[in-house]
Amino acid sequence: MKKIACLAFWIVFLVPAPLIADDITSHKQCSMRRDWREIFARPGITVYSQKLPKSGLLAFRADALLEAPVGQVMEVLRRVDITDEWMPDTREKYILQVNSDLDVITYSLNHVPFPFADRELVLRNHVHLDKDRKYLVLDIYSVEFDGQPVKKGAVRSHMQCGEMNVRPIAERRTEVELLLYVDPRGFIPPWLVNMFQKKLPYNFLRALEKKAGKTDFAVRPEFQQLVDELEAILEQNPDPGAIVDSSEKTISRVSSPSGSHLP
Repeated sequence: MKKIACLAFWIVFLVPAPLIADDITSHKQCSMRRDWREIFARPGITVYSQKLPKSGLLAFRADALLEAPVGQVMEVLRRVDITDEWMPDTREKYILQVNSDLDVITYSLNHVPFPFADRELVLRNHVHLDKDRKYLVLDIYSVEFDGQPVKKGAVRSHMQCGEMNVRPIAERRTEVELLLYVDPRGFIPPWLVNMFQKKLPYNFLRALEKKAGKTDFAVRPEFQQLVDELEAILEQNPDPGAIVDSSEKTISRVSSPSGSHLP
């Protein structure tokens, strides 16, 4: 059962079907604006899919309310050295280049079950504040890095679309929207992918919630500044789906139909 779960976790990263230009013209336009179909839901996390044009594969979006502070969510994602404590099947992950605390290039090598080769990624991870959409945005996309050749026996995957939108809705609750697509530079039949993929975004976000809900890291000033700016924006111009609790200076989400508050 563990091996099956392991295969299911990685199968979504191993399917070749590059998104066409109409879907994603750059890493800054990750969101696919077609209709999403709900395929899986548990308390706090709902997963959606959509079929990509000219492909038998499903793209994924996950909407979540995580029981963890936004600062800890960001710190857990940023602290590369603890990745193996919460993300399964990571053989190694380390930082290749630090441009700032909000902008780093990372390398990761991930175990993939037989008969597939391990997959590696060289990614730029850049955090910024989207004032119009009222989110902290983590853009994740593949880059070339001369100092990190492909390791023997591994395959270099390509992150076509990686975007994580987060914002605080209470002191220890964080809203997350996850959009993800990776071209693994390999081949697995689409029907096999679609059979296993339904719970994968849920498992990732639940693992992140479990880790970030327990940590008490010092939040780096660059993150805290962005969080403070976002909270000020939300208090002055609240999202239609959110209200501000002025007594606690926190933001609480008003229940809405599934997926209605996101694209």
